[in-house]
Amino acid sequence: MSEEPQPLTLSEVKILFSEELSRRENRLRCIECGHFQPVPEVEETPETPAPESTDDSEEEVEGPKGPTCDSCGSDRLMLNEQIKYEHNLALDHVQKVSTVNLETSKAIMEGVQDLEHVNAYYATKIADILPQSPDEVRALFSRERFTLGNDEIAQIITAVKDNLGD
Repeated sequence: MSEEPQPLTLSEVKILFSEELSRRENRLRCIECGHFQPVPEVEETPETPAPESTDDSEEEVEGPKGPTCDSCGSDRLMLNEQIKYEHNLALDHVQKVSTVNLETSKAIMEGVQDLEHVNAYYATKIADILPQSPDEVRALFSRERFTLGNDEIAQIITAVKDNLGD
């Protein structure tokens, strides 16, 4: 028998996303030896005119070189982007939607979990949505076959308002 994973509130997701994305960084990977190294800071150098060559020889002038591998000295490095565009979008969304901190979310969840029809899933939803009216509470439970009593709805609204300080 497998246990279902516990739902996370938006405030927990915001913390986890922030921690995970702060550890990730764009790095260079050497194609030849597989070594990873940080992307070097780019310093702008003033362009100097190339000296005119008086030789008639056909020497190829090498263009600017990129960074070299710290491990093997190869200049065949590939940018390995760790932070994806979608991750940044998800973090932005969670930061905009999550309006309460983790302690407040936990307090709301503890305040409503003792009710008969409220399980961990609904406690998390209540902490995320923060219903302020009976219609909002009924909308949360609308997919269930049971209906909440007026006492349970009042207790949910009271738990939310008490922990928000309203």
